[in-house]
Amino acid sequence: MKLLQKLMLLALPILAACGGGGSDDKTCVSDLSNLTKTCVPTTSHALPEGIWYGAVNSSQSVAAQTIVLENGQYFSIFTRGGSFVWLIEGIMSATDGAFTDSATNGFHSLGAIRGGSLTGNFTAKSTLSATTSLFVSPDTTATSFNGNYNSTYDTPISINDVARTWTSAAGVSPASTITFAADGTARGVQIACTFTGTFKPRASGKHLLDGTLNFTGTACSLANVSMSVEATVVNGQLTVVGVTPQRDQAFYLSAQ
Repeated sequence: MKLLQKLMLLALPILAACGGGGSDDKTCVSDLSNLTKTCVPTTSHALPEGIWYGAVNSSQSVAAQTIVLENGQYFSIFTRGGSFVWLIEGIMSATDGAFTDSATNGFHSLGAIRGGSLTGNFTAKSTLSATTSLFVSPDTTATSFNGNYNSTYDTPISINDVARTWTSAAGVSPASTITFAADGTARGVQIACTFTGTFKPRASGKHLLDGTLNFTGTACSLANVSMSVEATVVNGQLTVVGVTPQRDQAFYLSAQ
């Protein structure tokens, strides 16, 4: 009787993760009664986390820099000749290499704000392609853009790496200057706005600094606004970008 019970137990299906090299990218069901095993791929919700550089399918010769955080928040910055044109921001979700956001916001250099959507596909740490329903005149159709992964994202960045004065290149708009101190404090000027703030390395250990900026200025559209921002440096170019919690205003700075 005990032997029969043991044989019956051996015949029950067994669930297990399987895959080459100890990978858990598949879930398998084994039936020892007939020595068969069936495996199905495990759904992946990995995000296209990282810093990506590419181009925009536009008549305006626009470049794209996309930053995707580990929580799904993203900033895609479109520039022409180094000058800011357009920023889209949102929180994406992803399934098996496809990502989407039904509530992306667009912020134009002239102040216009529009809502739309985002869809795209990616290969981790390689390439991404995306389309947003938003577009910038004179374009009249949905904007597509792409990106190649920049491995700098995988290296930590410290306050010491940015502790100096950074100034936007000649002819680049908006004209900006920002100075980082060794203690993480920062101060700067952009057009009619002056700002102060603090920065620290992002907890993920990636190539990002988390910061908060506070703006003043009688003619500053961001006067009395406090905004969380992200900062990074790639190939000697500093980027600072952020959006208010209400998603009604945005900030972008490029300097070297």
